[in-house]
Parts: sequence; C-alpha cells; structure tokens
Amino acid sequence: MKRTLIAAAALATFLVVAAPQAALAGCAEFQITGQDLSLEYDPFSPAPIERAFTLRVRRVDGAATAVRFLLADIDSPAGAPRISSGPGGYDIRWNRDTSRQVFVTGAEQPNATNGALVQFGDGPSGDLVSETMRFSLPAGQDASSGDYYEALEARFVCYSGDQIVGPADFQQGAGLAVDLSVPERISTYVGAAGVRRGEIAFGALDPTGGTVTRDLVVTTQSTVPYDIDVAARWGRLQRREGDPYGLNYGMKLSGVTVERGSKLSCTRTPAPAGRAHPFQVELPQSQAANIPAGAYSDVVTLTFTPRAGLSSPSQCTPLL
Repeated sequence: MKRTLIAAAALATFLVVAAPQAALAGCAEFQITGQDLSLEYDPFSPAPIERAFTLRVRRVDGAATAVRFLLADIDSPAGAPRISSGPGGYDIRWNRDTSRQVFVTGAEQPNATNGALVQFGDGPSGDLVSETMRFSLPAGQDASSGDYYEALEARFVCYSGDQIVGPADFQQGAGLAVDLSVPERISTYVGAAGVRRGEIAFGALDPTGGTVTRDLVVTTQSTVPYDIDVAARWGRLQRREGDPYGLNYGMKLSGVTVERGSKLSCTRTPAPAGRAHPFQVELPQSQAANIPAGAYSDVVTLTFTPRAGLSSPSQCTPLL
C-alpha cells in the first residue's frame, strides 16, 4: 500500500512541474484585423499598393511581459517574396520603426537584431496590443487575372522581464494571410494612352510609283488572353458608299497578313508596358491610273475581346 501512495505522489509532483513549461511555449497569438490585407492589384497601374494594417498581438500566458516577432513568407525563395504564383516583390514594415526588419523569407528566426518587440501591460487589460504595420507591393509586377492567397507565419520569442522563457514558437492560420485579387481587364490605345483612333494617310498617289506602306501602333494591356477581330467598312478605299471605283489595299497586324473578317488569338500581355501591335497597310499606287480623282478612304475596326480558356503559346496566332 505504501508503494502505491509514493508512486501516486511522485506522479502528481511531476504534473505540477510540467504544466507551466507547456503554457510558456505559446505565450501569444497573432491576427490581422478584418479585411486589411484583402487587396486588388492592377499590374498596369503606375501606382504601387501601400496599405496600413493592424496586427493584434494577444498574450496567452500571464507570465509573459513581452514578445519579439517576425512575419515570414514560408514558400517563396529567400529574398524574393511572391504572393502565391502572382505578383512578387512585396514587403511588410513596422510603423514604429520602419528601418527594422520584421518581414523575412527563408528560415530566419527572431533575435536581438531583428523583429518587432511588443510589451504587454499589467493585468488582463494589458493582454491585447495592436501594432500598425505597412504592406507594400511595387507597381508593374507581372500577373494574370485571378485570386492569389499567401499565408504568412508569425515567428516569436517570449520574454519575462529580460529573460527568454520557453523555446521559440510559430503560428500559422487564416488570420495571418494576404488575399490579393487581380481583375480581368483589357485596354487599348493608339500611339498614346487614352487615344482610341488613328489615321493612316497616303497623300497623293503616283500611278507610276510602286507600293507604298504606312503604319501605326496599337498598344494593348491585358491580364487575360484575348482575341482581335478585324473589320472594315468597305474592305477597300472608296469615295462613298456604293462607289464603283476603289483602291485595294493589304493589311498586316503584328506581322500577320489579315483581311476583313480575320481574327487573331493572343496571350495576355506582359506588365507594365503591355504589347505593341504594329498595324501596317500596303497600297499599290498603279491602281490610281484607272480611277477618277478624289479622296478615297476606308474605316478599319480592331475589336479586342477577352478570351476564355487557353490561347496559343505564341504571342498572336491567326484563327481559321
């Protein structure tokens, strides 16, 4: 009987000693508030994303008086943080000391030379501390349309006074993440941003001359694959509707010979510059010998439409 009592007493003593160590191993919890890091990004906008967000640090173990923490991107190459498979180059800073490193990739752990050190207050009212952080993402990062989710990891060390208590710990979860959306978009301009029309002028023709060529450039910025439909009012240069006389011309778009009714399928464009589509018109001047004098013209319309599914691996391919 005595042996049973001694064994029980020894077991009870062991449990009393072990319990505080388990509690100290996780002294704090971290959470980004609300939708602070639910963001929308336009790869073609000249403005970077700069977003302040609140990080709440809650004391879990009453023995902790402070915690030093880092936020880490755990699945990007060292020095090259990327939001899932989307835009790269983002950073996180601590507003109280923007020069201090609080965001890392790779296996770096919090120490005296890095991390944000947060002090807890006295009593239950001091259990919750809010820190203002700043997320930044440079403009012009290449990305296709879609939703990109990047889970972050909080790495932290607990202190009681000047002493480190327990081992270094970490936290992952839905409360620590960047949720980024790149919308479907396509825009075009002729020559300069905002210009939607262009003119190709041949001037006076010389019937004894050869073929003349004129061109302009249409620039496209798109986060999705797209089609280009080629249409023309008449398909030749005329003076008016129903004119029995006209001048035949040839067209090339992005180096591909096209005509009225042609269609090209293109991959999404790189950011931030987009893709230049040279539009070239060739006109044999010898035709001018067989038509009355006058001003001949036509209107060519290029329609850019987002394309569902995959496009050709080459930049632009004719669709039959």
